[in-house]
Amino acid sequence: MESPVVNPPPPSNGAANNPDAAAASSAHSRVNIAFCVDNWTHLDAEIQPELMWFHQHILDAKMDWNQVSAALGYDRSTLFRVLKGTYEGNWRNILKAIASYRRIAAERAGIQRVGFAENSIARLIWAGLDYAVANNSITEIIGESGQGKTMATEIWRDRNNHGRSVLVEASPIGGARAFLRILAEAVGINKNLPADQLLESLVRAFNPNRILIIDEARRLLPSDTRGDVNPVKLEVVRYLHDRTKCAVALIATQRFDDTLKKLTYQFEQVLGRIGQPVRLFRTIADKDFLPILQQYYKAPSDRLVAQVREIVNEQGRLRVLGELLKVATRIASKSGEKLTEGHFFKALALRRQMMGEVQHAAKGGAS
Repeated sequence: MESPVVNPPPPSNGAANNPDAAAASSAHSRVNIAFCVDNWTHLDAEIQPELMWFHQHILDAKMDWNQVSAALGYDRSTLFRVLKGTYEGNWRNILKAIASYRRIAAERAGIQRVGFAENSIARLIWAGLDYAVANNSITEIIGESGQGKTMATEIWRDRNNHGRSVLVEASPIGGARAFLRILAEAVGINKNLPADQLLESLVRAFNPNRILIIDEARRLLPSDTRGDVNPVKLEVVRYLHDRTKCAVALIATQRFDDTLKKLTYQFEQVLGRIGQPVRLFRTIADKDFLPILQQYYKAPSDRLVAQVREIVNEQGRLRVLGELLKVATRIASKSGEKLTEGHFFKALALRRQMMGEVQHAAKGGAS
């Protein structure tokens, strides 16, 4: 077995003249080896998806070489060759190390998302993503802000697809090149390449087994919504889909869909490729928020359920519920008390006071 992680020696003089070796020798530099779907095609089919998962996980988590080495127990030089597909050792041992680390990563992710609970909203989103991958199509996932679209998508990415999913958030500023840089960073490509090279490198990072998921997709549309404006950022997405046959998911609010349909160019070029759009219900039913609430209160009272029902169907929705539950937990913890519904109502009162609702109501009553 290759060298364990024990203070590897400094790079040789040759490394200074070799950018790849220099990158591998810098302990605290981020791993930025470009994801290329052809890297491991020579390996057994059962090994490839695990390597793809680990590579994309490294990029998503923005891990440096020290962290990657600690994760698998191999030195940086070995892992560099693994990620580049030039490793000549025992790939089965690498597979075992990845499987062990993946279990740990899954446990950590579960702890970080304690506020999430599977419900019909998440299942609908997952079904749409599954459909897109199975049919190599573009899909829209449209829902009101705060319905849990992003978290459900992140969990789908982590549970499924073995690293074939690339999830990015469209930037609120910048043009096509800024968008290309976001995509490049997500798959480990040098962001400073010329635009045409960035695009071709991105083509090499996708294939029919991968999916590109874009959150806040409304930002892909031009600020000028006249029908004759060329939506360059959206054209990049369409180009990647057409060239590589990868699936695409566009996550946004209804405003994205409404604007898209106003623009003739986009309607013809993009909407014509959407296989199965997902549209979430505007009203959040009890069955969708109770699994979240019951993580904190196993048998919530009618009063609490009624209050939560009102909260999740106002602006902010499930996001606000999650924040209130966290604040309630902190209030109970600081008081050295067991969490009760009273702590939730204290958190709600605090939020309303901070938003000025209490003062506004008092003024209204005095007039």
